[in-house]
Amino acid sequence: RSTLANRLRDLAFLNSGIAVTLIDERLETSDPLYTEHHCYEGGVAEFVKYLNTDIKVVHPEPIYFHCEKDGIDVEVAMQYNDSYSENIFTFVNNIHTPDGGTHMAGFSMAITRVVNDYGRRHNILKPNDSNLSGEDIREGIAAIVSVKLEDPQFESQTKSKLGNSEVRTIVNQLVGKQFTDYLEENPKN
Repeated sequence: RSTLANRLRDLAFLNSGIAVTLIDERLETSDPLYTEHHCYEGGVAEFVKYLNTDIKVVHPEPIYFHCEKDGIDVEVAMQYNDSYSENIFTFVNNIHTPDGGTHMAGFSMAITRVVNDYGRRHNILKPNDSNLSGEDIREGIAAIVSVKLEDPQFESQTKSKLGNSEVRTIVNQLVGKQFTDYLEENPKN
């Protein structure tokens, strides 16, 4: 697949309900046109399902939430699978940030804190047990962390890493609250 085709697919996932069609007209007239159509009503939750294609998932549906605080829009979908790798993609204003940044840091801090707090409250982690590390908690996760904000500050010209410090705090707070609520409401997952 071309980089352009992948980018258009990602944009369709990141903007639920938007239809994107790629038509390659460079082919000879005797050949059928190459066409790709993308439209994902499930947005980033469907993106996570796509990431987990052909992988055994731990819970059937992705955990999804979409919130806003202080003009920062945060959309997260995550789903655990039986692999040992983490597969987290971060975006700022629909721009892929492969090196993460403050939104990734806020997400990681939140899920680490929430899982450890939940484990302690429900006696899964005993008083003498050490807290689980962030690496342990991210093992086997597929996630999309997408933020939209008015004035993103990137740490490089390539826009590979978000630097806005306020985004870390907001993502940490919102993900922490939403994930805590999810775990309390879905104890069997």
